[in-house]
Amino acid sequence: MLKIIWNQIWNQRRMNGWIFLELLITSFFLWIVLDPICVLTSTKNINPGYEAEGRYVVRLAMYEQTHGKFDAEAAANDSMKVEHYNRVARIIRDLPEVESIAIPVQLCFPGSRNWSGSQLFRDTADVAQKNFAHLQWYSFVKGTNPFVTYGMRDAITNGPVSVIPEKEGIYLSENLAIELFGTKEARGKIVYQSANMSSGLEVLGVFSDYKHYDYTQPYALAIYFEKEIEASPWMHWRYPFVFKLKEGVNEEAFIERFTDEIAPTLEWGNIYFDSIQSFSEVCEANNNASGIYNKIRMHYALAGFAILCIFLGMLGTFWIRSNARRQEIGVMRSMGASRHTIIVQFLTEAALLVTLAFVCSLPLLFNYIHMEGLFDDIFAPGRYPIVSDKYWVNSFGLHFSIVTLITYLILLLVSLIGTIIPVVKAANILPADALRDE
Repeated sequence: MLKIIWNQIWNQRRMNGWIFLELLITSFFLWIVLDPICVLTSTKNINPGYEAEGRYVVRLAMYEQTHGKFDAEAAANDSMKVEHYNRVARIIRDLPEVESIAIPVQLCFPGSRNWSGSQLFRDTADVAQKNFAHLQWYSFVKGTNPFVTYGMRDAITNGPVSVIPEKEGIYLSENLAIELFGTKEARGKIVYQSANMSSGLEVLGVFSDYKHYDYTQPYALAIYFEKEIEASPWMHWRYPFVFKLKEGVNEEAFIERFTDEIAPTLEWGNIYFDSIQSFSEVCEANNNASGIYNKIRMHYALAGFAILCIFLGMLGTFWIRSNARRQEIGVMRSMGASRHTIIVQFLTEAALLVTLAFVCSLPLLFNYIHMEGLFDDIFAPGRYPIVSDKYWVNSFGLHFSIVTLITYLILLLVSLIGTIIPVVKAANILPADALRDE
């Protein structure tokens, strides 16, 4: 049967030329627009390393000199600023619905637009071996627990991260520990903040990989604790609050109570309540601001356009072809060929055309990838991310193969749907009617 179909395709090569050219172009185009969709969808589904449910960010603001409530004495007295801030912290910490609280320094929570990066070094005598890694910094006010508040897990035990408040040190993400020491068992090792091996810090714990942004892979992260809150004109921006609600708390009812009852009590000196957002809302706002949603929508629209072109092309081609071959169909039916056999023959013919065009598009794809590269996490803020082999998008072979397979299956499915509609209509005709029409 395949030999007959190949002969049929070759004998009608002039008619097949246009649909073959369309399939060739749309195969190339569809692969390019599907690549970012596949990568971004896969990246979005990576475990973020924290829990968003029941986590909220409270931001404060400060009255300016022109405001009627401005307190000149509080503005000039640093100790009063800190005391007023601590009063706000106590109110939030003592809420019956709140389980734990963390005070990040400079918006260190997922989805925030703030991003602070640097390098860490490890001591090594092997000059040929890499001894540093680029990373993102998170810092918190000492005495608070970001690991419980954020829902971060220990990379070794998968339990809560143990905080040692009496020791000065640093906590590393799993990918950072592996990059520096080749293992996530890095507790007790020493890292340095400068290449001259000064400012040594003991690694007090290793936590699971963490995503600062939804649509980027986990970046290397280090967490440390500052000693105390510093008074400044910008402390309302520098020190937001993050808290975790207790299990079973009705979040909608809590937010309503917080807005109506708690927020008015958070005004001390020049400090006052500004806003409250969940982790999910912060990440959503960042995704909108970064333009990632617009990029995804654009690629879905382009993919839809390519699929529509394929569908209409196959529908039109096989509609004309099935009508032109009514006599052939009548002869086949009169010789005992079933309706199913005729449909399968036409579908196989379409599948072979699609496969041939798709295979011919692969050299064009390889040339494009050689020049442009595979799609990457373009919104990653750091220039030197750790490329983990845990994710298929980082392997050229897997990346290319998976996107190619998805593209081919979509192309084949749409083509077969566009083919079967006119073919089923043609196969339903009675042999005598088909022969009489001819």
